[in-house]
Amino acid sequence: MSNPAPSVKSSLLAKTLGPLLSDPPWAAKSFLAAGATTVAGIGAWLSDMMSPALARGGASFIGGFLLGWAFRKTLKIALIITISLAALVAVLKTTGWIHLEWTLIESDVNRTLGWARGQAQSLKEIAAVYLPAAGAAGAGAFFGFRGK
Repeated sequence: MSNPAPSVKSSLLAKTLGPLLSDPPWAAKSFLAAGATTVAGIGAWLSDMMSPALARGGASFIGGFLLGWAFRKTLKIALIITISLAALVAVLKTTGWIHLEWTLIESDVNRTLGWARGQAQSLKEIAAVYLPAAGAAGAGAFFGFRGK
């Protein structure tokens, strides 16, 4: 006799994670346009028709786009996990199974947010070094976050 649970679990997982894993970055028109610009820039640079500025700008846009896209996906997943954990804590607190020390939780959250700010600053510095065209990278991050 077959067990229907795996199909139910897989369909629930597909329904939950499907929207998060869909919409790949290479499906966006701006990503494809930046890719074509990068390839054209590399081709023109290799044939000594122009400087590598066009290729740098396109590559920076692609890098920024990927960073924005990854941040958007990470934010969605973090939001789902946070809501799930908050619901679980609310249920456990309501039933009396746990008691929470809010001052300790607040200090942990503040420490974690401080760490996240430091990591975001170091990511910003790394992106500034490795993405030569900051304007193109910023535009790419904006469009990547929007998914367009």
